[in-house]
This record gives sequence, structure tokens and C-alpha cells, in this order.
Amino acid sequence: MQLVANQQLVRNRVRIGLGFHLGALAVFAIGLAISLSVDTTRELPLAAWVAILLGLVFYSVGQTQLRRWGPRNRQEEPLGQAIRGLDDRYKLYAFLSPSLPDYILVSPAGAHVLIVRQDSGEIKCRADQWGKPSGRIFGALFGPGLGNPSADAARQLQRLNRLLANDGLDGVPSSALIVFTNPKVALHVEGCSATVTRLRDLKDVLRRMAGKGQNVALTQTRVREVQKVLDERMHAAPAWR
Repeated sequence: MQLVANQQLVRNRVRIGLGFHLGALAVFAIGLAISLSVDTTRELPLAAWVAILLGLVFYSVGQTQLRRWGPRNRQEEPLGQAIRGLDDRYKLYAFLSPSLPDYILVSPAGAHVLIVRQDSGEIKCRADQWGKPSGRIFGALFGPGLGNPSADAARQLQRLNRLLANDGLDGVPSSALIVFTNPKVALHVEGCSATVTRLRDLKDVLRRMAGKGQNVALTQTRVREVQKVLDERMHAAPAWR
């Protein structure tokens, strides 16, 4: 198994996120200074409200960047560890571009989008409708929600298919896998359009998808062709976008 990641892009995006957070603190401080400079019996001036709203926007943008690119949320290393031991026909690409899926895996079964979720507890999917118990109030209000991983998988798979078609690889089979990385997750899946698995089962799922002998979708030569195209994209990937 091979793993390559656009580390420079990740570092730059983290810097952007931290920069927006620092900007939010600065704007909040300006708003606080303005509010303290006026008579407490009067309403806050418009400039103070503008500073508060602008600070919230900066904070939201910073959080969006860090939730995707921050070290606590990136999952290329756990994914690599989970499929360690597979041969070099399996190659995981992380963060080719912000406009592409974060994790693309090439294997004898084709090209796969890996949609990663870190949720714990009981997770249910029935006919692409997802849900989980609400749990703690604080986490429900302020933590990232589960959303709809099936819809995310469909969107990211479309992006992967466009990438393959643009590079002359539209004949390569593609699929999406939803991977839950938290060991405390309990999955109840029925009728989901994408393959759903826990991280510890990912290697076995990939082996079953690849098949054996004449049932393998991609020959080793074809796998190398797909990897070469993605390698070239990784080498040419910009460091900021």
C-alpha cells in the first residue's frame, strides 16, 4: 500500500484557518473597545455591531478551514494504517486539491472516494436516510453534525468521475466508501447506495471488492496507468487551491 498527501496544501490551509481566527479575535477586540468607549446607558454604536458580525464571519471561515484541514480532523494516517499490508496496487491520495475529494484510493477494483466520518455511538442508515441519537446537549448544539454521508458520497463520486473523464480514464470503475473511524461506533445499515464500513474492516472490504483472478476489474498495468495520472496531478497540484 502506498500513501501520498499534498502536505504543503494542508499546511497553507491550516495557516489560513488560524489567520481567520486571529482576525476574528482582533475584530472582536475592536468591537469591545468601541462598546466600552460609549456611555453604558446608550445603545451600542453601529460600528460595534459591524465588528461583532465581521468577527463571527471570520471565526466561521476559520472553523471551516480547520475542520477540513486541521491535524485533529485529517484521516490519511489512520486510513493508511488500516489498509497497511495490501500490495502496491493500492494507493491512497490525500488532498489533491480543495475542489476534489479529500481521499481517493486506487485499487484493483477501480478508483474509490473515501468519505470519512469520526462519529461515535449508534449510527443508522436506511435507504440513504441517516440518523443517530442526540446524545449530549452541548455536542448536539456545537459539535459537527452527522449530516447525510450518502449525499456527500454521491457528490464526491461525481467529482471523481469528472476527474477520471478529463484524464481519459472514464472507463475505470469508480465507487464511494463511507468509513467510520471511531472504534466506538455501532453501525446499522440497510439499503444504502454507498458501501459503509468501520475503519477496522476497511482492508477486508477492499479485498472483497477487488476479487480474484479473472474477476479483478483492473489489471496491474491499468492500475499503474491510473496511478500515473493521479501522481502527475499530485506533482502539479498548487499549494493554495
